Amino acid sequence: MRRWPSLACKTAALALFLAASFAGQALAGQCEVDIAKIDTALDGMELAPDERAQVQDMRAQAAQLCKAGNEQEGLDVTAEAKAMLNIE
Repeated sequence: MRRWPSLACKTAALALFLAASFAGQALAGQCEVDIAKIDTALDGMELAPDERAQVQDMRAQAAQLCKAGNEQEGLDVTAEAKAMLNIE
């Protein structure tokens, strides 16, 4: 005879799924915040042309990663770009 998963087991699985979903949404929001910070810094900062191109490239890469669902990788790239710009 087959036993069905208990209600507690189903509830735990649902809670885990929801927690993972909300964590992904929070990271996606942080991507947008970081990209906006980079844009603001680029608008008001004097940079050498090669540095500006590199930061713009990193910004585009981060936006693409975040849009594709690779939020953590996108945040890693924005962190690197923000470090180059000396912003938080």
